[in-house]
Amino acid sequence: MKRQLFIWIATVLLFAHPAIAQDSTLVHEPEYQNKILFLPALGSTPETGFMFGAVVVPQFKLRGSGAETRSSSLLFSGIYTTKNQILLGLLSDIIFPDERWILNGNYFANYFPDSYWGIGPNTGNSDERSVLFTEINFEQTVLKKIGRGLFTGPYIRWNRVYNLTFEDKDGNEIMPPVIRGANGSTSSGVGWLSRWDLRDSNMTPTKNHYVQISLLINSSHLGSSDPYTSYLIDARKYFDLNRDGRSVLAFQGLYRTVSGKPPFLDMSELGGDRIGRGYYRGRYRDLNAAQFQSELRQTIKGRFGFSVFGALGEVWHRYEDYNLSSVKWSTGAGLRFNINKNDPTNIRIDYGVGRGTSGFYIQFGEAF
Repeated sequence: MKRQLFIWIATVLLFAHPAIAQDSTLVHEPEYQNKILFLPALGSTPETGFMFGAVVVPQFKLRGSGAETRSSSLLFSGIYTTKNQILLGLLSDIIFPDERWILNGNYFANYFPDSYWGIGPNTGNSDERSVLFTEINFEQTVLKKIGRGLFTGPYIRWNRVYNLTFEDKDGNEIMPPVIRGANGSTSSGVGWLSRWDLRDSNMTPTKNHYVQISLLINSSHLGSSDPYTSYLIDARKYFDLNRDGRSVLAFQGLYRTVSGKPPFLDMSELGGDRIGRGYYRGRYRDLNAAQFQSELRQTIKGRFGFSVFGALGEVWHRYEDYNLSSVKWSTGAGLRFNINKNDPTNIRIDYGVGRGTSGFYIQFGEAF
């Protein structure tokens, strides 16, 4: 799930208002109220600049779902940014009664002027160049419950990047660098995903844990222009310090490795709005990336809260090249506003700083 830019948004809070869904076929549990959040969008990340657009977020439970079933959600978005990027997408998280099945989808079409510094952990700021491209992405996971909090199932991804143009800092078109995917790429893969998820909420977790392991094989027999295999481990732990959901200490470890011949946009990355905040997403990229972060989330009063966070991360090509002296650090703080009292969902405003870099973020949902 390399790019999910369409969810990097936030509401103009004074205009955000929930509408209670009236379709009785969707809900069986009277205690839970289905809602549709209509969100005029204003957001920011270093990758996009400021963003403007609209978002619709239905939050609901399917018929027959009780308190043991977390709520489902869909996130439709249309975003335009001050960097002339166009982001259209749908993020789906559908949970069946008793959580017997979970369907996760990530679909988007983006026109995305971006920045590229090269490959490896030691690229310099002077290496920056612009890359413009169009990207279409289709991802779908179908997970079957096999035990308490245990899910497993197939995972498919199709991604196409085309119309790539490279420019220098002055906006002059330059020759593409000699890297895979510089003239476009198609990645078509199948894989398997296993998840151990005991969080109390997908959007705003306050306790328990989440562990996900996935394998994705992009084969030339399936249509991939640059065949490769990727492996991902994502582990998260949440501590409810006062047992009331108001003070939460959260940890995340993320490791991704790629073997074969991946296009440069599918390599492992450091930074972004979710981990390594303060670093431009993809500021550092290579075959391997490992990152760790921690965050303290504190509700102040009513719907308002704050957070403080810190992270360490690094990318590398071969394991013998790994060097602890070049590990990247970041730290920061942010504000929180809950837009849904019945099913807590936060708008977060974060500012992160790293080694010679910083980033400002206005986002929908917690970072992890």
